[in-house]
Amino acid sequence: MIMASIVAISVSSSFSECFSAKSYINGNSVTNQLNLHLLPFERLDKITSENLCKMYLPGKVVVAQIHYDDMSFPRPGDAEVNFLYQFNQEIVVSFTLTPADYLHIMDKQNAMYELWYDVNLVKVNNSVNTIEHTKYNGTNCFQKVEILYTIYGDIDIKVAPNSCSVAIDPNLQVYLEFQEGLQNNQLPVYPCASNCAPNEYQASSTDFSQITLYRVKQSPSIAPALQSFYSHFIENRNISITFNLRFNSHGLYSVISRPLDKFLANDTWGCMEVHVVLASTLNPNSFFMQYRDSLTNKLVCDTQDAVKVKIDIQIWDMKNKIRLQREYKIEDFNEEVGSTFENTPELVKLRQDFDVLISKTIIVVSYLNADGRILWEIITYEQAYIGCVSRATLHLYEDKNCLKYAFDDHPQCLMQFINATDKNTLGLFYKENGKTQSLGFYRFHYPIDYKVLYQGVCFVCDQFIDDTTYVKPTCRENQEYTKKVLKTATIGLGIISSYESIILNTVVAEYQTVFVPFVVCSSIVAAAVAITIAVFLHKAGN
Repeated sequence: MIMASIVAISVSSSFSECFSAKSYINGNSVTNQLNLHLLPFERLDKITSENLCKMYLPGKVVVAQIHYDDMSFPRPGDAEVNFLYQFNQEIVVSFTLTPADYLHIMDKQNAMYELWYDVNLVKVNNSVNTIEHTKYNGTNCFQKVEILYTIYGDIDIKVAPNSCSVAIDPNLQVYLEFQEGLQNNQLPVYPCASNCAPNEYQASSTDFSQITLYRVKQSPSIAPALQSFYSHFIENRNISITFNLRFNSHGLYSVISRPLDKFLANDTWGCMEVHVVLASTLNPNSFFMQYRDSLTNKLVCDTQDAVKVKIDIQIWDMKNKIRLQREYKIEDFNEEVGSTFENTPELVKLRQDFDVLISKTIIVVSYLNADGRILWEIITYEQAYIGCVSRATLHLYEDKNCLKYAFDDHPQCLMQFINATDKNTLGLFYKENGKTQSLGFYRFHYPIDYKVLYQGVCFVCDQFIDDTTYVKPTCRENQEYTKKVLKTATIGLGIISSYESIILNTVVAEYQTVFVPFVVCSSIVAAAVAITIAVFLHKAGN
């Protein structure tokens, strides 16, 4: 630790007391970044400082500079560094340096910061209390860092530590850091004091490699910071969060900072015992989300007091960033098969640019009470797929149903293949008075070669799945009923296999008395009726 004099260099009015003389600089030699930590002043004067700092400055843009004896940041010609003032809160202002500039100032013992309020109207110069530099490369100190949260409640940080020289003592500071607007905020992680889990971080802990659990627990002192964290997390599920340990190593403060690998919801309802997984597909005509390997949105677990369901999806890569949101009444959501978002120009472009190695997808399904408060949610970071089915025709016969479908020519589609050992599931449903009614699901093995643009598959009652509730009790009765509702209702069809999930809104259904092989497409016995077909292709196992 390098101490600097705590002397006010230049003061304009009482604005100098908006921040504490204990404010400090923390530098990271790995990222070549200086972070100016502006701490709130401990004894704000009620007559002068509070009037100015609290009543005049909140929400104002403040321009910041850092001065060493022979160098200032930002450098001449660099972009201005600024932040929004918040009363009585720590504010972290970041400055990015070149490697050469960072090396030049690393051993300097004194620095001051300069703040400009309302551009040129008010200027304040103060010395910093301490200057710390992180020379410790802690990027490999953890194999993984995962968070398990209970919405609005405790946060468990589960880690797999490697062998690192980290001083576990009373001076250790553990915290989550998250981005809030233009600044970074910290959520402290304190040692466990009672009812500690095995290998949990405690005041008596001494061996870094033996700690596998850190926990943010609800308490009056941490409640405001925890509430702020959840507010920003709900607003932006792609919020930047890092797990940090700040410790003293041989007189020099070091910080290990590690991005999260996963951020998962705690299974307070026991729903994950049925292996609920969210999956999504970018299709030629839409974006589709569903519970993987499920023939309905209704969970078998108790959804308690939930009255609404909110879908929140974020997809991004280096060129695109898309957010899709939708809210359902829970009874409507439970009767649906997945959730479809019709194409937009942004979705079309994302699909064209899609690279499975670069693109990221976050899907959140939140169950809300009547007041709109989240009761429980499912969150997944599973990658989206490229869907390839562009159109389909459903053929109904006396003894079988057949589906003819076509693929588009997306480059990724041409590389896919579903072999004959994959187990596929096909389902029929229709809507009546806005509600989804199931007409039957079938299981079959059938190879799909995506290089062949037009293909077909037939399914019979021997492949009928009888462990699901349908409109009619038997396969034959459901087949007959399908022919009846075909005349007046919108029928959908689904397939669950290795790759796709899709709903097609403009297809054709035909009732034919004689089977026509797929290679012969000109003979149509009955009139065509517009229907909706849904195709779900996700790996169902063997």
